[in-house]
Amino acid sequence: MSMLIDRLPEYYRASPPVAELERVLSLETDSLKQAERDVLAQLWVDSATWGLDLWEAWVGLTVDRTSLYSYRRGRIKAKLRGQGTTTAETVAAVVASFGFQSEQVSVIEHAASCQFEVVLSGLAAIPEDLDGPRAAVNEIKPAHLAWWFTFELSRLLTEARTGGAFWTIQETTLMPMEV
Repeated sequence: MSMLIDRLPEYYRASPPVAELERVLSLETDSLKQAERDVLAQLWVDSATWGLDLWEAWVGLTVDRTSLYSYRRGRIKAKLRGQGTTTAETVAAVVASFGFQSEQVSVIEHAASCQFEVVLSGLAAIPEDLDGPRAAVNEIKPAHLAWWFTFELSRLLTEARTGGAFWTIQETTLMPMEV
């Protein structure tokens, strides 16, 4: 960005006090532009930092400054997606907002027994932290429905060579976890 002094007549540019004043004004202008960009970033959940407090309060969540930004953003997005009637698609979208690909999340309804399961597939391992998705699903689901996570782990290696022999790894579904 060019300095403001470049727009002044030569006799002002040669004056040290005017040059210093214009240098400081230029710095302050840059600072104001940066502050404007920062405030505008708070208008979107994906770029908000200090504005996450406002987002959490707006959607009715407890403000949690101790958690990572990514976790807080996931909670906010889940709350925003969970508005209205809860459907299998809504539950899948809420779980996906915690960093899963939408094709990794599916919901199987067991209407006769008032239950449903959230299936996470294509994973290399069971996710370590499911507290966020679990809390989000519990918040949006109808109270009378029971539910659980089911994990279908990927076949990272369909055949692993060990000591000259080939081993076949089978895909398996784990038993439901307690909610």
